[in-house]
Amino acid sequence: MYSDSLKTQDLKSIHKDTVLVGKKILSIRTLFIGIHKNKRKTSCIEYVDLGKQFYMKFRILTVLISLSSLSLFAQDIELIKKHSFSVSELSDTQFRDFIQPRIQESQFVFLGEQHGIVEVGEATRILYTLGQPFGYDVLCIETDATAAKTITSFFDAKNPLATAKKLDATYDFSIPFYNNEEDIKMFQNVLDADGVLWGIDQSLMTQFRLNFEYLINNTKSAEFKSALQPLLEKAIAAFEKTVREKDFMAPYIFSYDDETHQKLLGYASTSEEKETLKALKKTKEIYGYNFSGQYYLNNEVRARHMKQNFMRYYKAAQQKETIPKVFFKLGGNHAARGLTRTRVYDIANLGAELAIMNGMESLHLLVMGVSGTQNIANPFEPEKSKQTIDTKDTLPKEFIDEALAGVHKYQIIDTKALRSKAHTFSKEVQKMIFAYDVVILLKDAKPLTSY
Repeated sequence: MYSDSLKTQDLKSIHKDTVLVGKKILSIRTLFIGIHKNKRKTSCIEYVDLGKQFYMKFRILTVLISLSSLSLFAQDIELIKKHSFSVSELSDTQFRDFIQPRIQESQFVFLGEQHGIVEVGEATRILYTLGQPFGYDVLCIETDATAAKTITSFFDAKNPLATAKKLDATYDFSIPFYNNEEDIKMFQNVLDADGVLWGIDQSLMTQFRLNFEYLINNTKSAEFKSALQPLLEKAIAAFEKTVREKDFMAPYIFSYDDETHQKLLGYASTSEEKETLKALKKTKEIYGYNFSGQYYLNNEVRARHMKQNFMRYYKAAQQKETIPKVFFKLGGNHAARGLTRTRVYDIANLGAELAIMNGMESLHLLVMGVSGTQNIANPFEPEKSKQTIDTKDTLPKEFIDEALAGVHKYQIIDTKALRSKAHTFSKEVQKMIFAYDVVILLKDAKPLTSY
């Protein structure tokens, strides 16, 4: 009897094939079943009318929520604007007055960089100099220890740039990120101030040539030299093949096996020689995870390697001062506090916790371009090394828009100040404001000048 009072047009007037009854959205089929099982004498038309009423309320609520979301988004944008400012140069007094007190209260400063742009080196030079009065003399970089010592040796010569260019001509793509003119000026600033370089990362996969020659030139063991010389020649030939045939699997790293490693360790007589060889073995392991598709292990083992290398330097520095201060210049992920985009707790997280244990802070910065060009240093196709910057997949849209709308070249966002309102922001913004204390975004980035 109930179905006789239900008309086809009443069903068609309901949104798609559902009816909202009470707090439940029911399909028409479910509604029919419920009506036939219901012993109360309520007509189907009454159910449908009830559904229509709730549906209209639902639509109104949806509109209100949408309007509320737009209002909250606008508030978020205003909050970002409130805690950001624009400067034409990082040497500007406003930036100095903003950042120097934060450097002063910190034991570690982590500068997370976008590789391949001139402005990162300039930022490093300015920030390192601002930290000098507070005991910062160490610059920790994304190379291994041998590369860091090699860079330092450039400045023993009368013309450091010419020395660096000569090495690069001999063993090109052996020192990651630093085969350019601008960064030589940055290192000059550090070493002129009696600073030192720490290299805590893995060896580059094409670096065996450089490390073998370093060992040959510094060992006092004739047997060790004799064992290394043919391996150096093989490494040189392998790299030449890599570039000539554009074969990414040709470098000597794939030939460095356990038997060779153990044999060389037997000849090594100093701790430095042994650590250099162990670094080569470790880098083969790390790259091996990457080539076999085990990307988490690639990042996790590399992060552990960086932490262990850092702690060796740190413990040695503690022989001179109880709480050494260190300025880090690393890729953006490595400088992030907490769980990184690669799903590991990287070196910066160790620094953050260590600083807290020592009653101090750590300062985490990100420096990236939102427009311009970067130099990605492609050994196979050098003509394609310069690429247009595209950060839409790595930066929140809210930050990009704020930077592009900025009056000057640099947009400084005090992300730490946004944390109390974190729940109102998008997930992308939330990740950024807890990973970094300050985000420095710039327009019209300039590519580094390769040798």
